[in-house]
Formats: sequence, C-alpha cells, structure tokens
Amino acid sequence: MSNSISKLDSHALIQVILQAVDPAQAVQRHVTLHGAVLRVDSREYDLTGKDIRLIAVGKAAVPMAQAVQDLLGARIGRGVVVTKYGHAGSQESKVTSQKWLMVNSQWSMTNDQWSIIEAAHPIPDENSLRAGELICEVLRDCTENTRVIVCVSGGASALVVAPQPGISLKTLQAINDALLRSGADIREMNAVRSRLDRLKAGGLVRMAKPAQVIGLILSDVIGDPLEVIASGITNEPGAHNVLVGNNTQACQAAVTALEAQGYRARIVTTEMRGEARERGADIAQAIFNEPSGTALVYGGETTVTIRGNGKGGRCQELALAFAMGQTAYPEPAEGSNVKRQTSGLRTEHSALILALGTDGTDGPTDAAGAIADGTTIARAAALGLDAQTYLEDNDSYAFFAALDDHIKIGPTGTNVADVVVAVRGK
Repeated sequence: MSNSISKLDSHALIQVILQAVDPAQAVQRHVTLHGAVLRVDSREYDLTGKDIRLIAVGKAAVPMAQAVQDLLGARIGRGVVVTKYGHAGSQESKVTSQKWLMVNSQWSMTNDQWSIIEAAHPIPDENSLRAGELICEVLRDCTENTRVIVCVSGGASALVVAPQPGISLKTLQAINDALLRSGADIREMNAVRSRLDRLKAGGLVRMAKPAQVIGLILSDVIGDPLEVIASGITNEPGAHNVLVGNNTQACQAAVTALEAQGYRARIVTTEMRGEARERGADIAQAIFNEPSGTALVYGGETTVTIRGNGKGGRCQELALAFAMGQTAYPEPAEGSNVKRQTSGLRTEHSALILALGTDGTDGPTDAAGAIADGTTIARAAALGLDAQTYLEDNDSYAFFAALDDHIKIGPTGTNVADVVVAVRGK
C-alpha cells in the first residue's frame, strides 16, 4: 500500500466519484418499463395510447435523455434536449440514431421528432433563448392524454431561458453577470432567475397543463431543494418529481474508495458553502488537526466574489487557499524530501487536497479543479510565482497551469456540485 496519493490514485478516485453519479444509471435505478406500464419509483403510468414527450435540460441532459429513450424508444413523440457547449460532442447520439450536424460552428440537430441544442453557461446566449422557445412550442398543445417526462440537471437555469414579456436576452445576460460577480450562491441566483422567466418556478408544469409531468432530478444544489434546482422548472403541485442522484452519493463513493486504500475516511459535510478561499483555509486547518492517514470528504458548492481580473473557478481558488493555509503549520524537518516526485504528489510531510467540479468544468475554464499539497507554494515560489498575488487577482487558473496541477477531464456528462477530498499522509 502506497503511503501517498499519486496522480494515478487521484485519477482513479475521480472515476469512482463520477461513476457513482452516472446520470443514465441514476435514471435506470428509478424508472422501469413493464409492457406498457412505466414505473417511476412506486408510481405506475399506463402508456397505452399516450402522447409522450421528453424534455431534458442541463449538463447531464444527453445521458439522461438517452436512458429514457433506450427505455421508451418510438413511444416518444417529440423531444427537446439542451446541454452546455461541449457536453454532447460530435459523436453519434443514441438519442436520435443520427450524426449531429455542425450549424454555425455549434453542434446542433433538429428533425421532425427531436431538437438538440448546445447553449451557453453560466450566462445564457441566443441558443438558450432558442431552447426556451422550442420547449414552449413542444408544450403548447398538450392534452390530458399527454405525458411529459422532464430530465433536469444542473446548469439548466442558464441553458434554457424563456423571458417574461418585456425582458430581453441582453437584460438577462447583464443580470446573470452581475449575480456571478457578486458572490451570490445558487439559491440567491435562482431566486432572481425564477422571477424573470416563464418556464422557471414551476412554469414548465403550468405550461404543460393538463398533461401529467414527471420530473427526474439530478441535483447540483445543497440540500436538493426542488424550488432551486434548475430554478424549480418542475416545482409545481401535480408534477411527480423524483430525485435520482445527488452530491451525497458522490461523497459516499469517495469515502468507500479511500477506505479501500487504507485511509480513515469520513464525510465532514455535504453542505459546504461560502467563500472558496475561506473554505480552503478552513480545510487546511481541519486536516492538520487529524492524525496521519485521515481523509476528509466535503461536498457542496462554494462561491467566489470576483475582486481581481484573473481567471479561475471555485475549486481552483479553494485549492490555492488550502495550499497557502499549510504555511501556518510547521515545516518538515530539515533534509526531508518534500519535492515533487515523478510518481505524483507526496503527502508524507503535508496534506493533499483534490477539489473537483463534478461536471468537468470549474468556472469559465477547461479545468475541473486542481490538486495541491504542502509542496505547492514552494514549487510556485521557485518559478517566481507569488501565491497571494494570484489569489487576490482571482487568477487560480494561471497559478495551477504553471505547476501542471490542474484536473482536466473534459465534460463528464454529470453534475452534482463539487467534491473536495483532503488527505493527511500516513
């Protein structure tokens, strides 16, 4: 058994975390078909002669839609799938059994049955508006014979917009940008978004009436509140909403994997929130109060109040603050080997943090997060990098890029907020 978590071990841990919240498997655990009867948890729906429509929105929209399409096939009369740029790709889509088409340098596909759109996040764009219009169109002629299945995952609040009359896309963009810069958390942001949009705050369900709406929810919000996830798009009396996956599942998977590696691991919280830099410093203090061989797991979503002109994300900023926080603790004895090794990041004389955005993107960057340990600040100094300067400028991306300590895994197809693992070396 290795006495440190190497990059290879970290990669394996990330895969375990993501597999635990695989969106297709999450849907399959809760939805089954027996003849013409659809069972969603304990409820049953006879689909004989029904008009079935599928709407999937969010960063996990494609795999969730695929799971439903695999189950129902040709029973689905119409479908709209909306996800973030890069989260669907050019590969053959099982949703449509057709190649995606390149339209205006963006992946998009529309035929008589399906409309599949990639749109912007975290600030909506023209495709977000187009997606909202298509969803409204699909819901316009619903009847009592209609069943609308809605797959919901994080990111949908920006990916799909249907502004209230008199509100322009430009106004929505300005409001979203201001909210992001303010350091508002997701509850506060979505409370504002809900008031500006016809689909949010249960608007989709009201628009579909008298149809029956079934919501399959993959939560990216602390506490899994239906009124906040995707700005409450299916949060309306009469809808049947089912939580199919959340951050707790990802955190528990991390604990199980770490225990298998010989660590004393536990979940500290699945409700981590607040300023990323403050939580990073807190976690550094917490792990040094633990004995060697301990792993602490945190789930949730922090925020970053933008003060500088740099680029980064909440996971990267948290990891940078964690690395800086370790300087408050005694240095290893003179002569100890704390330099970076070719086998990975060592933790014998320090603690290591892995800060992961489960959707594969952290802020407006191509990184999912970062890894840092007790050697991070010293290695940065050797390159002429002052960590405090980078933190003050919200430039954690450039900091970790120089050290080659980013987590870069590409879009994962899932989204259950962040998972942070802190490990005290054995």
